[in-house]
Amino acid sequence: MPSNAIEDGEKTSELLKNRTWRYWHQLYTPRQLLNLSLLLKEIFREKDHKCAVAGILGINKCADFASKLCGWTASVDISTNTFYNQALNPLSNWGERSFYMYNALWNWSLNQYETSENSNITLADARSVNENCDLWITDPPYADAINYHELSEYFLAWDKTIIETIFKNWYTDSKRVLAVKGDTHFSSNMIEIYSNLNAHMPSDGMQVVMFTHSDPAVWAQLAIIMWRSGLKVTAAWNIATETDASGLKSGNYVKGTVILVLRKLSDNDVAFLDEINSNIKREVKKQIESMQKLDDKEEPNFSDPDYVLAAYAASLKVLTSYASIEDLDLDYELNQAILNPTNSKIVGIIENAKKIAYDCVIPIEFDSYLWRQLSNAEKFYIKGLESEKHGNYQIGTYQEFGRGFSIGGYSQMMASERANNARLKTPYEMAGRTFNDVPDFEKSLMRTVYAGIYAGIEEENNPNKALGYIKNEIPDYWDKRDMIKQILSFLLDIKNISNMQPHWTESVAMAEMLLALVEHDSI
Repeated sequence: MPSNAIEDGEKTSELLKNRTWRYWHQLYTPRQLLNLSLLLKEIFREKDHKCAVAGILGINKCADFASKLCGWTASVDISTNTFYNQALNPLSNWGERSFYMYNALWNWSLNQYETSENSNITLADARSVNENCDLWITDPPYADAINYHELSEYFLAWDKTIIETIFKNWYTDSKRVLAVKGDTHFSSNMIEIYSNLNAHMPSDGMQVVMFTHSDPAVWAQLAIIMWRSGLKVTAAWNIATETDASGLKSGNYVKGTVILVLRKLSDNDVAFLDEINSNIKREVKKQIESMQKLDDKEEPNFSDPDYVLAAYAASLKVLTSYASIEDLDLDYELNQAILNPTNSKIVGIIENAKKIAYDCVIPIEFDSYLWRQLSNAEKFYIKGLESEKHGNYQIGTYQEFGRGFSIGGYSQMMASERANNARLKTPYEMAGRTFNDVPDFEKSLMRTVYAGIYAGIEEENNPNKALGYIKNEIPDYWDKRDMIKQILSFLLDIKNISNMQPHWTESVAMAEMLLALVEHDSI
């Protein structure tokens, strides 16, 4: 049984703090320990090493679904796995499986898959690799790296004894000391790794790097890491890969992964900051337009965070294409990106790429000419409402929009800021209140139209009262008429979206009647 003590670590120590668990066997019920131990007993009897390896993998698979960290899915009466996210989360109401229910976990048909023995599998520190390769594919840790080395000890607790018994030459520890951690040494370790891989790659070789993060400072670090390693980004794609990380991360967590293609940086070109910003703007637009052409208009594959990640990747493509930029000191910039991002010019460049992305990603219902006339606060509201239409009520989405559109006091615009139930106020909920924390919204045309909707509802649902209010408040009403119609039209499809009801019912009904009056209005 896994009777070893739990080694202290950033994540493993939480088991002691939260449940006073000091040994791995305390993570399991007696029944789970018995079931897993019976399986382990059978593996010990196995003389064929290939079968023993399969058995170890089977034990690990079963252990993932048999602990006090397994949740219960009531809708289908089955327990979830321990690592439904990359953390160790003890539960008070865990789920438990019978021995019979291990059947689907243990029995796998592997013979249907073609395999090749013409391969060389080596566990090694990437800093000491000495094999030459035409193509390196890496999925590096991020600046707030998940502690995989600690989490692996959950499985090693079961594997250690059998590995030491059957495979005497294998090591049985998690190699914590070699892990690239998200600490002060993260960037220097990454530079060492990619410099070494670059050194073991021919001049026409290529690297593929997978990276996921939404913090511009982390992308600035990545840009400088690749730069210092003698690599340049030549292409990038964004794909959806990440699983739900509820309970592990918030705010900066995204569900897409950017696939970067890199080659050796061989040119000695020098660029100036003004030139860089212009090139990045052009590259971001090009990247987003290519994604939009591929996207399904009815069922979009890409969301706003995907486009932001694409903008970051596009900025890296431009930044890393030059040997140097003006008089930037890369060591200084890397230090600033880590310790003081607001003072880093590279972070500022990548932050600007996000703003360019949001200006490019225009809601389908909006005319591009009219979109450019909106204030940042109005764009924030429209993008937030568009997100709600697609069933996204995560507060992190509004935080990202707030950063992207440089809106700080958007709390006044929110009806709720709960983690997974955040939403914007409707025109009726805004009523006649002022929005002093968001002056761009307070003075905007949208705010006046919303106040008109509220006035119409309060005056016995009379759209003429709403139109009268708008005309009184907007001196150049006739010049703004197209924008007023655009704003009202954007609200109409809400009435057919079930998750937007019933709080939007009154406001949408009034917007529909008001739009009809504005469309048929004449001097």
